[in-house]
Amino acid sequence: MSPTQAEEVLEMFAEGEGLESVNTSLALHLVELARDLGRDALVARLLDHAAKVSLNPEDQGWCQFELLKHNGASKDELIGLGVVSENEGLPGLAAGIFHHVSLISLGSEDAGVFANRSMRLREQAEDLEGMIYGHALIAHIAKEDGEFEKSQLHLRKRLELIPESERFEKMEALADLAHSHSTLGELEQSQELLIQSLTIATEINDLSGILVARWGLADLAEISNQPDEAMVQLSDIMTVFMEAGEVVPEPVRERVSKLTAE
Repeated sequence: MSPTQAEEVLEMFAEGEGLESVNTSLALHLVELARDLGRDALVARLLDHAAKVSLNPEDQGWCQFELLKHNGASKDELIGLGVVSENEGLPGLAAGIFHHVSLISLGSEDAGVFANRSMRLREQAEDLEGMIYGHALIAHIAKEDGEFEKSQLHLRKRLELIPESERFEKMEALADLAHSHSTLGELEQSQELLIQSLTIATEINDLSGILVARWGLADLAEISNQPDEAMVQLSDIMTVFMEAGEVVPEPVRERVSKLTAE
């Protein structure tokens, strides 16, 4: 959704009667839009409305969680809400809170602790979408810690969980796993996964996906001392962007110029 479209959606519900028809779930989704657009006053109004129309303890918990974030609550306050939610038999809510705590703890030991705690709760709740996000987070943390095989394991689990119908998510997961294989020097596996990612990107006409896949294939070509193949991949990126009427990314132009000069 573009910023303009997001603004239009928000305006539909921002005032009076429009907001009255919004339930808790929709209100919390609108909170994310409003936050991204810097509409702080609307965020507060949406949170207040979401809390008023919440029908069960889990909805109320999500409202409290979003309100804590909006008010700049400390990590300890967020953890406290997560613990209470878990003790009250709300694993989905607790998992979401601990996932967020992990994200704001990246770079510290707490990140892995809370990512794993969140994942256990996701599995308990059989939250497929949550487990997909959870594996991606654990993989990222493992990569930052230099545990590349562990990272690859979780990236593969993430890929296996993504439904075939979710083409964009599949494309991204394939590219991420390919990068993990290349980091470990497993070039053939990386190439195979990048080709699969590129196939999906081409089918759904996703320029960023095409860029990532072909850039990775160019990397593999250069590592294998095949500069001509690298040039083919980079040239194809330029062609796709120009045909779509988009500006070719500067790093691609620079890389082509460098290869041409060699």
